[in-house]
Amino acid sequence: MRFGVCVKTVEEIGVLAEAGFDFCELPAASILPFEDDRAAEPTLRAFEAAPLRSESFNVLVPGSLPLAGPEVDRDAVRGYFERVFPRMARLGAQVAVLGSGAARRIPDGWPRERALDQLAEDLKLAGDTAARSGIELCLEHLNRTETNVFNSVAECQGFIETRGLSSVRLLADLHHLAMEHEALAHVVAAAPYLAHVHVADGGRRAPGGGGYAYTGFMAALRACGYDRRISAECSWDNLAGQARGAGEFMRRMWAEA
Repeated sequence: MRFGVCVKTVEEIGVLAEAGFDFCELPAASILPFEDDRAAEPTLRAFEAAPLRSESFNVLVPGSLPLAGPEVDRDAVRGYFERVFPRMARLGAQVAVLGSGAARRIPDGWPRERALDQLAEDLKLAGDTAARSGIELCLEHLNRTETNVFNSVAECQGFIETRGLSSVRLLADLHHLAMEHEALAHVVAAAPYLAHVHVADGGRRAPGGGGYAYTGFMAALRACGYDRRISAECSWDNLAGQARGAGEFMRRMWAEA
């Protein structure tokens, strides 16, 4: 198992390396996806020189680029994916996470079935485009305080299967599982699709802060045969002071499962 942390800056990546993590996870916005290649080049070079590779990316689509509703611009969405995935691959990405609660939210008054048709088209486009860059697209379940669609692992899996989205995988997130009181059996059932994992602790604090049932979650991952990456996606009081302890906690929970 490889362990990482969601961060945003080169300086934070250095902290993770010193703390013994294996990789970092960056937001898509960090690689300036709305800038042309020339403008983005200095930023990409800085991340390339960082001591850890960004093996995963999150918040794939910003809220300014809606995926459902009357304002969807399919050409803009396609152009965005064609620009962002090659940049991610350049920095070492293996996985891209489509959480993006604001972008995928179904607008009030918009027919839900029509929105789901749009989201199926978006996910197919994203998954196929990501695959051309050697990246797996992961759909992330988000709790209902963050968005109004794909709120559970089971819902995400059902959508992938019924819509035939063969290029889309799943992420399991301990925080959202806890918020939605979703059964860990749904994680085990999703084993064929599981390609990435996020963890935090109660209140979305750093792992080890207490509040979430790591033992059962890690046991569910082992039951899946999952052995890829786990990223801490959380708030930090002091990243430099907490990172090493959080990493040790994550590794210990995995070893003891």
